[in-house]
Amino acid sequence: MTQVAMESIAILSPDQPVLHAGRRATFLHMSRGAAIIRHWGDSHAVAVPPESLTLPPTRAARSLRPLAAGDEPLARELAARDAAALQERLSP
Repeated sequence: MTQVAMESIAILSPDQPVLHAGRRATFLHMSRGAAIIRHWGDSHAVAVPPESLTLPPTRAARSLRPLAAGDEPLARELAARDAAALQERLSP
């Protein structure tokens, strides 16, 4: 394991997925204070400052997106209710 002293990443290990400038990459190793990575889909490794790397969100973090509650009405149900209420007001 390679230890890197920085805020966002404490420990990097070879073949670990990382993000660099918003692009997915694989951490390969450290060399002379630089992180050696390979962007996904590229064949060449590049040296970047280790502080420019972040870890991709975990599966748990991705699943924490706000979702509608099961008992919350859907937009089409609200629209149907509003249309029915308007129809009642317009009917003699």
